[in-house]
Amino acid sequence: MGRLDGKIAIVTGGASGIGAATCRRFVQEGARVVVADINDDAGTAFARELGASGAFRHTDVGVLTEVEAAVAFAVERFGGLDVIHNNAVFSGGGYVHEIDPVAWDQSLQVMLTGVFYGMKAAIPAMLARGGGSIINTSSIEGIVAEIMAAPYNTAKAGMINLSRTVAIEYGRKNIRSNCICPGVVDTPLAAMLIAIAPKSRAEIEAEHAIGRLIRPEEIANVALFLASDESSAVTGAAIVVDGGLISKSPISGFPPYGG
Repeated sequence: MGRLDGKIAIVTGGASGIGAATCRRFVQEGARVVVADINDDAGTAFARELGASGAFRHTDVGVLTEVEAAVAFAVERFGGLDVIHNNAVFSGGGYVHEIDPVAWDQSLQVMLTGVFYGMKAAIPAMLARGGGSIINTSSIEGIVAEIMAAPYNTAKAGMINLSRTVAIEYGRKNIRSNCICPGVVDTPLAAMLIAIAPKSRAEIEAEHAIGRLIRPEEIANVALFLASDESSAVTGAAIVVDGGLISKSPISGFPPYGG
C-alpha cells in the first residue's frame, strides 16, 4: 500500500527541480499525477518516464483559463483532484529602484497570482471529492529578506498568508493548505543564483547547518507528508526545510561544531 494510493495530484512547474522530484515521489507512493509546465518537450518526456500514472498538460500558471483547464484535465483523465502542489517559479531581481516593472508584474503573476489561480481552480474539484491538500512552494525568503530579490521575497511572503487564509476558510470542508519554505535547493534555479552571487558554492553550502545544499528529493518528502493523510491535522503551516540556514545568528562568528 502506498501512502497516496487512490489520490490524484497536479504539480505545477512539474517538469524539473522540486516539481519533478515531487511527481516522482507521489507516483512511487501510488498517486496519479498531472505534470503541469510551460516546457512542452521536457514535460512530455518526463510524463512518459512516469508511465501510466503520469500525464503532461501545458500550463501557464499566470493564465487562469490554463490552470482551470489543467484541473479539468486531471478530472477527465484520472477521475478527480485531491492534491495540488503550486510550485512554478519565475522571478526578476535587482535593487528596488532598478527593478523593471514588467519583471515585477511577471514575477508576482507566476508566484503569487498563479498560486491564487491554482487554489481557485482546485478547490471546487477538491470539494467534490470531500476534501484535499493544497501545497505551495514558498521559501525562507518569504520569512527573511534577501538583497536584490524584492519580487521573489514579496511573492513568497504573500503566498504564506494566502495559504493561511485558505486554511481557515476551508478547514471545515476538509481542505488543508500549507507552505513549504525551502532554503537553497540544488536545482537549476540555485545554479543561476550561485553563478551571480558574490559567494562561491562552497561558501553557500557552508552557511547551512548540515554543510550542504538541500536535495530536491528532501523537499519532495515533505510534500509527500503534506499530500498524505498522515498530515491530517496540519494546515496553515509554513514548514521550513532549509538545512538550518536561517537558524543561526551571524553576530559572534564562532565556527560550527566540527567546522
